[in-house]
Amino acid sequence: MNLTYEWKITALKKAPSLDGLSNVITHIRFDYTGTDADSGESYTFHGACPVGAPNPENFTDIMALTEADVIEWAKANHATDNMNGVIERAITEKLTPKNEEVTELEWLPTTSTEESEESVANIETVETVEPEE
Repeated sequence: MNLTYEWKITALKKAPSLDGLSNVITHIRFDYTGTDADSGESYTFHGACPVGAPNPENFTDIMALTEADVIEWAKANHATDNMNGVIERAITEKLTPKNEEVTELEWLPTTSTEESEESVANIETVETVEPEE
């Protein structure tokens, strides 16, 4: 598998005031998407992480933040090893299905998946009542 990964920041939380600083980012929500270059299949891991205490000497005003800045914070606060494994397994499952309809047997009635699901939905439940003694 030939995977490439992409970060996208989806939400931020802030403290209006923290350690004498204003509008301090405290929490990051992100999407981390892996795409297999060979098949084109992709999977997105939805994650979140806290941000450590701000450094007053290296503080960036909220209006000056870029997505690239916040992605670097997310990378520093959320290891990618587990996310990469989740993404790889999900793409492998897409590429190697384990529950496909059997169509090779001519004696097996052919029904669409939709018809099969409809049939199961229409099966009535029969309640058994024990006779009183």
